[in-house]
Amino acid sequence: MDSGTLARTNSTSRPGVRRGALPGRFLRLSMLIGLLILSFGCPYSVRGNLPAHLSTVQIPAMHSQVSEYGLEQQLTSMVVEGIVSDGRLAVVNTNADAVLTATVTSYARTPYSYTSAEVVEEYKLQMGVRISFEDQVQGVPLLDDETVSEWIVYDPDTEAYADARDRLMTKIAGEIVRRSLSGW
Repeated sequence: MDSGTLARTNSTSRPGVRRGALPGRFLRLSMLIGLLILSFGCPYSVRGNLPAHLSTVQIPAMHSQVSEYGLEQQLTSMVVEGIVSDGRLAVVNTNADAVLTATVTSYARTPYSYTSAEVVEEYKLQMGVRISFEDQVQGVPLLDDETVSEWIVYDPDTEAYADARDRLMTKIAGEIVRRSLSGW
């Protein structure tokens, strides 16, 4: 018997079983079992951590303790848009199940990095907002004077101040929406 014949006879030692068929079946069975465990063992809800009795929220105009003009109006609009696009709560003006209030407590633009000639190369924009989210049905705070802070860095040579400010506002509005709907 030559070495080629020996190799062929050893590779098919069990009649009726194709080479590689057992690992493929095992892989498919393992995947099926895994999917069944995930679908039955981990139910998913789009409500997140929100109590089931909450379906509406009121978001009054936010307040500001800083001198930068218009932050609170822009932030109010962005948070309302975020809540509406999330879809878990409807935004209403009166008789809401919950109320989300916020106050802009800090806003600063400070140098972040300098060139070798000590000219500001990048700025840091930082903003702080104090939020409260109250369940009006049960009369309990879900968030009570929690502070949300975000910051970004921008290069004034490549990004206008207004664009950088909008980017920071988008970031902090997203965090306020996240915390309000599922962060407590």
